[in-house]
Amino acid sequence: MLKRPEDAFFKELNISNRKRMSEELFIKLRNAILDGTLPGGYVFPNENELCKMLDIGRSTLREVYSPLEKMNLIQRTKNGTYVNDESETRNAMNFDIIAKNADPAHILQFREILEVAIAEDAARKASPEDLDELLRIVDLMKKSKNDLDRLTLFDYDFHSQLAKITGNELLLITLSAVRVSYENFVHEVFKRGLIPQSVEDHLGIIEALRKNDPAMAKKMMRKHLRHIKKVALQEQE
Repeated sequence: MLKRPEDAFFKELNISNRKRMSEELFIKLRNAILDGTLPGGYVFPNENELCKMLDIGRSTLREVYSPLEKMNLIQRTKNGTYVNDESETRNAMNFDIIAKNADPAHILQFREILEVAIAEDAARKASPEDLDELLRIVDLMKKSKNDLDRLTLFDYDFHSQLAKITGNELLLITLSAVRVSYENFVHEVFKRGLIPQSVEDHLGIIEALRKNDPAMAKKMMRKHLRHIKKVALQEQE
């Protein structure tokens, strides 16, 4: 039975997307550790109990624990799984905790530095299969225009897929490290009406990749980020 104050987190935890259970659970546990909801030294309920409580399989739970352990947020031992001390969790891999409180202009600057380079390299390496996957994601974005939560997830999937195309794991990890801040930021932008323009921009980026044109890909990504900046910061071009 769960009796500790911190255990209330698990009692109230709800997984809304059953198709992406491990991904959603990973994000929620990571955030709970970083914001102190699950403090250093906290010992997780045993695997069987936690799986039953969350209605997930042990393989799903292990998919969640693995990246948390790699990020040095938790430690798994024969005696159980527990949260590492704050001195260990607040390291360079947890860049997202800094990004959460960053100035929106700084987030945009970070995105431009990272994502223009990603688009440029992806244009050199994109295969027909890669283009099909990007088009599939854009189609899902179109179908989700009335569901901002799903739309935001698919938008991230698009940019994540570009990073995967480069084959550079560091780029993918860097993008993943700021995922929560990224999605919160984009969700707000979509609320302000950028959905049609964002879809159009994504199609322009795909066309640059289809032509294997790095210069065009850079131009289209900059254009996309400029549109975001205009809405996010309420600037006039």
